Amino acid sequence: MKNVAFLFCFFILTIGFSQSTESIQITGRVLDAATKLPLPYVKIYNKTSKIGTISNQEGYFKIEALNSSDSIVVSFIGYKKKYLSTAAPTENKTIFLEEEGLLLSEITVQPSDKAYLISLLQACRKNAPTKTSSAKAYYELKSFDQNKQIELVEAFYNIDLRGYDIENLNLKAGRLALQNANNRYFASMESSRAITQLHLIKKNAYFPASPLELSAKSLKENYYLHLKNKYLNEAKDSIYLIEFTPKKDSTRFYSGDVWINKSQNQVIKITLNCENCQVHPFMPLFPTDSIARVDFKITKTFSENNQHLFFNHIDFDYTIAYVSRLGKTEEMRYTIETKAVLYTYNFETIFTLPKFEFPNFEIADYRKINAFPYNPYFWEMANNESRLVDQLDQNQRFFEDTNSLNNKTIFKSIPNDQRGLFEHPYKAWSENRVVFKEILDDTTDQSNAPTVIAEKYNLSVQIFVDINRYNDSTHILTTTVFDPYQSYYHLPIDQVTHCFLNVYFDICEIERRKLATQLAQIKNDEAGLKSTYDAFLINYQNMQTTYLKAVDRGTNRHELEKWNEYVKTELKIDNIALFQPYP
Repeated sequence: MKNVAFLFCFFILTIGFSQSTESIQITGRVLDAATKLPLPYVKIYNKTSKIGTISNQEGYFKIEALNSSDSIVVSFIGYKKKYLSTAAPTENKTIFLEEEGLLLSEITVQPSDKAYLISLLQACRKNAPTKTSSAKAYYELKSFDQNKQIELVEAFYNIDLRGYDIENLNLKAGRLALQNANNRYFASMESSRAITQLHLIKKNAYFPASPLELSAKSLKENYYLHLKNKYLNEAKDSIYLIEFTPKKDSTRFYSGDVWINKSQNQVIKITLNCENCQVHPFMPLFPTDSIARVDFKITKTFSENNQHLFFNHIDFDYTIAYVSRLGKTEEMRYTIETKAVLYTYNFETIFTLPKFEFPNFEIADYRKINAFPYNPYFWEMANNESRLVDQLDQNQRFFEDTNSLNNKTIFKSIPNDQRGLFEHPYKAWSENRVVFKEILDDTTDQSNAPTVIAEKYNLSVQIFVDINRYNDSTHILTTTVFDPYQSYYHLPIDQVTHCFLNVYFDICEIERRKLATQLAQIKNDEAGLKSTYDAFLINYQNMQTTYLKAVDRGTNRHELEKWNEYVKTELKIDNIALFQPYP
């Protein structure tokens, strides 16, 4: 990877603000009534506003009530529901949850009973929900090296669901931070993608097998089944808790528990555990490194929305024994513990996503966050969204820590290392000039290049637009972003080429500024914002075509000089003087 230095430069427009009626912020902690231990990932749901959240690993939570009459329910599978009072005091409430009363004491299932449990699991496979829906979702990932936090990834998404599984995660905003671990940085580049690939009843190519993806014959051959508990839930449905344990290869099959609503033949919760997994989706960051061991501890829950069952949350914990080779003989071994959680919290209103196109193929979380400029306004207002919270706001502290590299700076070169996170990142416009080798793949290989000059290069510059409304405040963030995925250049590169590229990038930035001015004038007109952006795209594409055709990669000196004068007038940047393409 190359040492690529660049600056994010973006335009922020904040329009209009007035105070609205303050909502009621309720904070507290959920504990097991018997053990007094914290309960992580308990669902806290406001039935009035239809917005929910979950408790963090220490049981802490925060939820908003519109008024004192809101109905807020606290629920955790295997425990009795409890309703949360919105009356004062609203801070530091303690909620004790009691386990559901057991109707069946723990037993050992005999061979005849095992056939019944196999039939029950098979019925859940056949009765898997298939309805689709969309919701807001929050994602948090933290990694630790010997109990020291070394990584944070936070993101908000629109999530597309199909029954038990996740179909798409569409990024609204993300942020990340890294801290040094023995002079190295560890990055979970695409753990959210791993989560989306973990299906409940389909075969998972990158994960160990679970009972719900196996045929009856295979299930009988590979698993011991044990009925641990049976109870009635609030709706008087029978809930079966079944323990499953691999008979032979525990490195390729999960062990765990599954909660089944017997009345509906549907899964409502499952835990998946595997030590020293031989099947996993992770790869080392560099070819010289290796992964010696992976352990999984996963919990996935499901809940009803509009009388249909959907994915609710997953806590996705894993430990990686990572071997990093620093030379021919020297190596460092790390044990990295990662705790990730993804959950849905609002099926009623989804985000207005930024205007930005990613390629059709999957790209890593870090790449997507790199593409979007950091939006401080959104993260300030994100306190109005449902996210994992704690008393000390540890995520904000870690993100702002002077020892952390965050996504305001992380895509510059890493100190004491000649490699950045990406060799060719998305690059936001700035007054700093760019050269092709920084933002495009190596152009020296001509073996597969087309013979027609017009097909030998393509430049793609996107205009990122993100509109956020909270209460009476409207915030518009735009930036000009060079897209390394859709851009290529298979022709000789010289000073003319660099000048041609930078003038092109600059005129795209000029068009962005014009768009920002137009959006400011119609800030309160949602339909007008859309039509203005649509009209802008047509004009923007026409401008790009006109420039590329007229300048012809800089071979038309007269046209390049004319466009350079336009950039000088608008941006006070003289690319011809800087690059001297015509000595």
